[in-house]
This record gives sequence, C-alpha cells and structure tokens, in this order.
Amino acid sequence: MVNDTSLEFIREFKKNAESITNDIDRSKKYRAGIAALAQKAVETNNTTFLDAAVRFTGKIIDEHDRSKAFVDIVRSTARVAINTTDAELAGRSLELSANTEAGHDRSHALQGVVAAIADVGMKMNEPDTFENSKELAGTIEYDTYRSSAWRSIARTQHSNDDTPSAVESANKAMAIINKSKLIGQEIYRASAYVDLAKLFIDLGQEGMARECITKAVNSSAGLKDEFERSSIFQTIAETQIRMGVRTKNSGLLEDAVESFGYITREYYRTSTRQTLASVLSNLKEDELVKRLA
Repeated sequence: MVNDTSLEFIREFKKNAESITNDIDRSKKYRAGIAALAQKAVETNNTTFLDAAVRFTGKIIDEHDRSKAFVDIVRSTARVAINTTDAELAGRSLELSANTEAGHDRSHALQGVVAAIADVGMKMNEPDTFENSKELAGTIEYDTYRSSAWRSIARTQHSNDDTPSAVESANKAMAIINKSKLIGQEIYRASAYVDLAKLFIDLGQEGMARECITKAVNSSAGLKDEFERSSIFQTIAETQIRMGVRTKNSGLLEDAVESFGYITREYYRTSTRQTLASVLSNLKEDELVKRLA
C-alpha cells in the first residue's frame, strides 16, 4: 500500500541521511532509519516502508550492521504478514532472512518467520504451510530462539483450540531450554522459563507452569547485575501473582511477595509493589500487602 504520507516520510529520511558527509555517520543514520521504517511498517501495515528499508540496506557500510538491519526488516515483514494474514509476505520474510549472518542474527530473524508462517498457515487452513513452520523451527541454531519459535507454534495451536498439540509443542520448547548447554547468560534462560510458565498456565497445565517459574527463580537468584536481577524478578513476581489468581493458589501469592524481595532497584520495586499491592488488596490479603512495605 502506497500513500503520500509514507512516501513523504521516506523522502525526508533519505534527504536527511544523504546530507551527512561522513561515510560512517551516514551509514549509521541509515541503520537507525531502517529500524524506524520497519517499526512504521508494523504500526501501519504499510509495506512501502519495508520496500524502502530493503533498498536502504545498500547504504550501510558495516556488514554486521547490515545483517542486523535485515533482522529488523525480516521480523517486521513477518509481523505485518501476521497482521494481514498475507502468505506472500510470510514467504518474503523467509527469503529476506538469507541476508542475515548465520548464528545469532539468522536465529533471531527465523524465530519471527516461524511465527508468521504458523499463524498464516493456521488462519488460512493450510496444514502443509503450518507443518512447514515446524520444520523451519527445527533449523534455528540458537536454543533460545528455537525454543521461542516452538512457543509461538504452541500459542497458534492453542488459539485454534488444539490444546493437546499446543501442550506437545510447549513441551518441546521447554526441553530445549532444559537441555541447553549453550545459553551463556542465565537471564536468557530465566526469561524463557517465565514465558513458558505463562504459556503453560494458559494451556491449563498448572504443574508445568509451577515447575517453569521455579526454574526461572533458580536461574535468576544468582544474577550479579542489579538491573538484570531486578528486571527479571519483576517479571517473575508479576507472573506468580497472575498464576496465583488464576489457579486460586495462595502459595503462589506468597511466592510473588518473596520474589519482590530480590528487587533492589527502586524503579522496579515501585512498579512491582504497585502491581502486587493492587492485586493482593483486592483479594483481602492484608498481611501479604504489609510485607511489601
């Protein structure tokens, strides 16, 4: 879709970028601009921004920056494909992923492609297309992104009321994280377990959700970086409180308050305290509210 507003935005960006005389600075401007164009495409479902972003990749000098620009383009193309149920765009996102560097960038890009192919295949009632998403998920090199791809597949299956298949896919996603020896930073493992907990609780698998949130806590407790620890425990606490409400499990409410104790950065403490206090007050859990002081 083309309109005057999108074309004017693109022309103005190119004019500003080309006005930069230093080659390196101009290249960086194009890199940042491609990220903005990709985001614009998602916000508007307007592929004109994506077409321009692809053209501008040739203006980026550094090959690593160019690869990351293509990651932005691929993932945004996949997102627009989901928003518009466009099989051609989903296929385009896969084609564009070939322009990313093998390893992290390719894995990151393909995670988004898998989500698009699975979603479009399911919505268009094309079983073969949906099966292709599973095959593609298996090719993703990085464990974190391969697990995330399977979680996307599980959520798509659940949205189609196929809970047994969704549980199977979620179990595959969890097995990848459980077995991985290649996740270098524990915060990534913890984040995956938190997302798995959310997925399992949506699937009605309370026991698996509890197991995942416990693994998330165990992976996070030893984090040395205060910002990382506070950030992940905010997510853990808010997930525990949500799980506790949904399953009417008072133990999870207490676990959420205990997780709050690991949050030391004031921004995260204030935000988490407000969320937990609101929920606990509504549940008349006054003693737990006092422990948040």
